[in-house]
Amino acid sequence: MTLARKAARLPSIARDGWRYPALRVRARGEDTAIGALAALGLPEPELRELAHEFERVAQRLYEELAETAREAGDELAATRAAGRSASSEEGKKLLYVSVRALRPRLVVETGPFNGASSTFLLHALEENGGDGRLVSFDVLEARDALDVPIPEGREPAWLVPHELRHRFELVLGDTRQTLRRRLEGETVDLFFHDSLHTTRHMLFEFRVAWRRLRRGGVLVSDDVFWNPAFWLFTRLHRVPFRHIGTMGVTRKP
Repeated sequence: MTLARKAARLPSIARDGWRYPALRVRARGEDTAIGALAALGLPEPELRELAHEFERVAQRLYEELAETAREAGDELAATRAAGRSASSEEGKKLLYVSVRALRPRLVVETGPFNGASSTFLLHALEENGGDGRLVSFDVLEARDALDVPIPEGREPAWLVPHELRHRFELVLGDTRQTLRRRLEGETVDLFFHDSLHTTRHMLFEFRVAWRRLRRGGVLVSDDVFWNPAFWLFTRLHRVPFRHIGTMGVTRKP
């Protein structure tokens, strides 16, 4: 039976926050970024060194993102970049350290929105050197989880600095039409879901990404407690469910 058919046995759910307590109990205890990646088999001493590197560069990146947004007249984006939460920063650390540790050739991201996470992913790729690249997928009139739109006249990931764009590709359109086609023939090292958070859509993206993900590759998803998709996916594939706040991470055996 396919994953989609198994998922269909569950009640139809969109933003079923009422499941949050049950899912959180079923998941293993909350991790730090380094704890989660170490539990998935990445070498902890190297991870800790990379965490220190993240702490050295993060403040500068946040300030640059806020300044770019402010110069464009987007005070909301500037405030978000400057006034980050501890959980958001830990999520950025997970992405940054994963890229530095895995040294990927291809990172895939869905739902970049303004491009803050994209910038951290790209900066890590730049630090790696080589030919690593980021392919991000979004719709033209993107909105975040709170239904806030990107600024008028801007495209998704508009905050990504010019000097990092040589590693960046933006694919516009619904991922149900674009993701499978763009990744045909590709091998993915790291996949990050942050687009539409419905059970059906998340399972679709996870399934497509998993087929292209290399052995040892990492799959990350934001907002894994909005619905049972990440928990269900990891259970069906018998892989660990680790989470940092509401961001989930697992690794392909």
